[in-house]
Amino acid sequence: MTTSTGYTEAKVKVANTDLYLLQGGTGTPVLVLHGVEGFEGWLQFHSALAEQATVYVPSHPGYGQTPCPEWLETIAHQAIFYHWFLQEQALGPVDVVGLGIGGWIAAQMAVMCPQHLRRLVLVDAAGLRPQQGEAFDIFITPWRQVIDRGFYNSATAPEYERLFGGELQEFGGPREAGRTMSMRMCFRPFMYDRALPGLLGKVRLPTLVAWGAEDQIMPVECGTLYQHAIPGATLRLLEQCGHWPQYERPQELARLISEFISRA
Repeated sequence: MTTSTGYTEAKVKVANTDLYLLQGGTGTPVLVLHGVEGFEGWLQFHSALAEQATVYVPSHPGYGQTPCPEWLETIAHQAIFYHWFLQEQALGPVDVVGLGIGGWIAAQMAVMCPQHLRRLVLVDAAGLRPQQGEAFDIFITPWRQVIDRGFYNSATAPEYERLFGGELQEFGGPREAGRTMSMRMCFRPFMYDRALPGLLGKVRLPTLVAWGAEDQIMPVECGTLYQHAIPGATLRLLEQCGHWPQYERPQELARLISEFISRA
């Protein structure tokens, strides 16, 4: 179904599961994987990316819009699911952009089956354990506090009021399934995979690591760890930006990624 804002929504069969998917733009295919906050629909960030690319925005299995197959329990399983999606849709090779735990999924995809991918972009990604600081425990913190901690300055963030303004339902509601699924996949160990740092050494994809310089959820140190773990990776910091550049600095993030994926 085509919406009035220029993107389409559909359900695509993958692994006997109806994957809920938004698609917009034309050009090189870009798969955007959302973070722990869940699927928030078509964003300004997606529209900016879609000026130069065909952007695919799925809702992860288990996050409400897409049912969770019985076998899917881990981040690695999510990566397998998305490779399955690329295979079924004959989309590869694609550029994959992972946000938060979506970055963790994208990193696992790059380790597993890089021939489906062209370039890798990790934005404030989970998956690696910081050596000096620590990841903020979002599962024991009231969700309103998590949301506000995710921004450097919510008052100037283009997407804050639309997505998170007004009363936020702490329990139940459309975001509850995603939080439950995130706990299932990421709680023990908390937001990292012990094997991932070593496995990333086999990745040979051109890789951009983008990070909010004031991220108070996943420390910038993790961005540096990703840069060092993936051969040839580039790290770019977004100043005066927190954990969610896609909400706080959507145009700047999209421009950074578009420049990266358009390189010969």
